[in-house]
Amino acid sequence: MNSSYKNNLNYRDLLETITFIQKPKSILEIGILDGYSLKSFADNSDKKTKIDAYDIFDEFNGNHSEKEKLIETFKEYSNVNIQYGNFYELHELEDKYDMIHIDIANNGDVYEFSINHYLPKLNENGLLILEGGSGQRDNVEWMIKYKKPKIQPILENYKDKMNIKTIGEIPSITLITKIN
Repeated sequence: MNSSYKNNLNYRDLLETITFIQKPKSILEIGILDGYSLKSFADNSDKKTKIDAYDIFDEFNGNHSEKEKLIETFKEYSNVNIQYGNFYELHELEDKYDMIHIDIANNGDVYEFSINHYLPKLNENGLLILEGGSGQRDNVEWMIKYKKPKIQPILENYKDKMNIKTIGEIPSITLITKIN
């Protein structure tokens, strides 16, 4: 089938469009790296949108965020709050959110934990956004090298219990909402 659309998925465009459509009043970002997705959220949401962004910064053994650099980059955004926070503990926060984005070297265990602990933290009509989810992403070098659990089987387990949509191949992105 012919299409005028090219096969290059631009993740920034996707995140900006999601933010534009969702019109979130609150966003939780876990895993900041250089602020790619955080900037998409901040630039495309209302200036009053509460955006809490967490990372473990240099505690991550690999590609990690630099807290001071991020604070400098986002200093003009009074609604963006950048802090230290561990993914496995942040679900204990009292707050609920309209959008939650998780990008922390995601694997099957991260997805399972996210579905069980972060999906309930969404407000009505909230959206959980996770990096990864495609079959190709499950087979990237580091997932195989470190024997990380695949994401696809987790999504298969939950496909009848929630709305799930995976977009793209590498790195791919998965959108999850509760079934109302």
